[in-house]
Amino acid sequence: MVHRDLAARNILLTDGYTAKISDFGLCCTCDDTLIYQASRRKKLPMKWLSIEALTERKFSEKSDVWSLGVLIYEILSEGKVPYVTIDNDELLKFLQEGNRLKCPEGTPEEINELLLQIWDQEPENRPNFEELVEKFRNMLTVATELYGYLS
Repeated sequence: MVHRDLAARNILLTDGYTAKISDFGLCCTCDDTLIYQASRRKKLPMKWLSIEALTERKFSEKSDVWSLGVLIYEILSEGKVPYVTIDNDELLKFLQEGNRLKCPEGTPEEINELLLQIWDQEPENRPNFEELVEKFRNMLTVATELYGYLS
């Protein structure tokens, strides 16, 4: 299943601060290739789309991973609109030239590097969600190892 609209506006928090994905209006199931080919009639959230989604309307787990990267940017920037200075008709060229969102100052280098992997032009070079869970788990483990202790 591919969500196709992972964005901060579609994340709800429970009373216990558990994040829940919502708005499955653009959600779709893939064929045997694990890729969904969308029609040109459907309006899509351009600034959250991967390059292959923008050029070929191809959606997969890896295009959702790209959107997750934009969602992470939204969190790190405290809700800034992605690519705010770039018009929709200029976005594809901007991305194809290798440009990516710049995270706010103070973003850990490990997160910046991970986002560059997430936004790789080639979908097969992006991590999948399982790999991302493991990477974030490792980051949290390292960050909290000495929490509350003097070394």
